[in-house]
Amino acid sequence: MDIAAVVLAAGSATRFGQNKLLLPFGASTVIGHTVASVLRAGAQPVVVVTGHEREHVEAALAGLAVQFTHNARHAEGEMILSAQVGLRALLSTNAVAAFIVLGDMPLVPTWVFARLATAYRQRCGEIVAPMFGAQRGHPVLLGRSWWEAALALSPDVPLRALLQAHPHIVAHVLVNTDAVLRDVDTPELYAEALKQQTHSSLGLQPNLE
Repeated sequence: MDIAAVVLAAGSATRFGQNKLLLPFGASTVIGHTVASVLRAGAQPVVVVTGHEREHVEAALAGLAVQFTHNARHAEGEMILSAQVGLRALLSTNAVAAFIVLGDMPLVPTWVFARLATAYRQRCGEIVAPMFGAQRGHPVLLGRSWWEAALALSPDVPLRALLQAHPHIVAHVLVNTDAVLRDVDTPELYAEALKQQTHSSLGLQPNLE
């Protein structure tokens, strides 16, 4: 039962002023750190959806076991479009579910992915998401039976609308890290993430297989 991942790496980062995904993070980059955590969790296949500065993002992930697919409509700035491009790339695979991963959340530890996968395999929900306190975070694990519903969403409707419309099929997994809420959308958030990274551990947890 393969669990795949779609890593969203297409945004132009207009709020940041430069491509935040390519900024240094630990021994890698923001996108490299994010993808490494996904791979370490055992997700397969891992599809990275590119857009802005496509070649630079691909170069930053050179040598990693990922596949690339391009969102030709990335300039529209709608995240759901990239998620849909990634899910379409997975339709020909045997994956039973897919993580939808934001490329600018490098602090999410490997064990979060593993815990979500366990909840899905135990049939806790057809969609699984982490919760820190009262807030739902990322990544979201989307069961294959809901891919078509996600693909049918219009560009102005975010993926969370699917969860809100069908709460009965969503399982929330409580986690004790606010990393599931923290992105690096601004220089200030990036600086905070760099500080937090020195105190965080990816925590090698059991493989998802």
